[in-house]
Amino acid sequence: MNRRAFVKATSLLTLPILLKSCNWLATDKSYDIQVDSDAATGHLLLKSRNFPIQRISPVETLIVGGGIAGMAAACKLKDHDFLLCELSNGLGGSSSASSYNQSMFSQGAHYEYSYPQNYGAEVLALLKELNIIELLPWSESWSFKDQQYHIKHRRKNQCYSNGSFRSEVIPSLEQKKQLIDLTQPYAGKMLLPSRLVNTDSHYLNNISFLDFIKEKMPVDEEFIRGINYHMKDDYGAGSQQISALAGIHYFACRPYYSEIVELFSPPQGNYYFIDKMKDFVGGERLLTHHLVSSISKSGSGFEVHIVDVDQQLTKVLQVKNIIYAGQKHALKYIYPDAAPLFKKNVYAPWMVVNIVVDESILPSVGYWQNEMLTDDESFMGFVDSKAQQTPLNRQRVLSAYYCLPPASRSDLVNVINNKQKIAEVTIARISEYFGTPIDKHVRKVFIKAMGHAMPIPAPGYLFNDKNDNRPDKNMVFAGVDNGRLPLLFEALDSGIIAAHLIKG
Repeated sequence: MNRRAFVKATSLLTLPILLKSCNWLATDKSYDIQVDSDAATGHLLLKSRNFPIQRISPVETLIVGGGIAGMAAACKLKDHDFLLCELSNGLGGSSSASSYNQSMFSQGAHYEYSYPQNYGAEVLALLKELNIIELLPWSESWSFKDQQYHIKHRRKNQCYSNGSFRSEVIPSLEQKKQLIDLTQPYAGKMLLPSRLVNTDSHYLNNISFLDFIKEKMPVDEEFIRGINYHMKDDYGAGSQQISALAGIHYFACRPYYSEIVELFSPPQGNYYFIDKMKDFVGGERLLTHHLVSSISKSGSGFEVHIVDVDQQLTKVLQVKNIIYAGQKHALKYIYPDAAPLFKKNVYAPWMVVNIVVDESILPSVGYWQNEMLTDDESFMGFVDSKAQQTPLNRQRVLSAYYCLPPASRSDLVNVINNKQKIAEVTIARISEYFGTPIDKHVRKVFIKAMGHAMPIPAPGYLFNDKNDNRPDKNMVFAGVDNGRLPLLFEALDSGIIAAHLIKG
């Protein structure tokens, strides 16, 4: 049977083109779809000017942003006077999650974590305090305690390209070996967090990864296509757009290129860590649906205006310190004095489409990461919950990921208008992968749009910690968009360091 027969002509349009249109012809499909985007909440900035004002009790430290970095800072300030505000209606930021009929699934990052010993001393200490990892004395290595989320190496990934399957994204095993041989001399030097990378390697931050590779080995179009997929998957852009240090780091800091290891990947993705941190800190000081709309200097501290989305009022708060762990592009509206520090940041928009399907129509085994190389270069394939946990209530969640070019960010506002078409295109792609139509077996679709999901580590981006040049000593910055690689352990470390700076 021809797998590509499942993809309709209308589905062959690339997603960035689809997103630009808000006048698509009605599709003949009608899926139950829930769209989650913070765009509408962000527009409250204008509307909130007419909201009533309420002054609330001052706190010592305000944390802006409830993602991985903000929550890590909250953990380190657990015994201090702080308040955390998160724009969304739930914690997590670009590491959020949702659930349907008792099945949890990621609506953001879903990295595999097979090498905790590389995360850095501060992060290891926090993960141990959160009871997430344990030291195995017989091997003197760290391991994740929730064994049910360990994925066997043989179920790690499978790549689909041009109508057939293969084990690797890079089709030539010889070229893949050359690439690994090229990057392995840097193993042990590409430390985590990246702030610990020795200055002897910093020159690699000034050239592109593709230029670095081309100097060392021959490449062809298929090789570049494969390496671009890997770089977009972790860094949001192709090998020509990201630095050589970021690209080398991708291969040199991960043990599974030199040994067989199990992966650790909970079905809720990075939200697994958010949940643990929330329980550790306690929820009473973690405010969701609270939009920090302005920050101004006031005496030795700051006056902060916070829009309470649910109550439709503006809270005014006096604080001594601020940890800004939110997205830095918003600083131009919230605190313009600090905005120039981040003006060179470029962000990759992402969109996650979670498809809940009947378990019975899919193969009895599943791969964790199902990589797909198609005519739509924004489509990255999908994660199959079957590899992460036993299906609940006879359903399976297929989480498809789209990494969009930065120029498509403004088009994400049309997601809600095009939701049926986006669902149809994605379902057609996955039907092609499985070789059977799944459209009649879809129970529900969730779409999460993130316009500034991931800072792209372009040449020159890394090692520029804005805390070294911050305009106010009582305002510190956390998050991977502060000169960090867009990875979980970098976000954790940035929050820890921010808390240390506040505490002095």
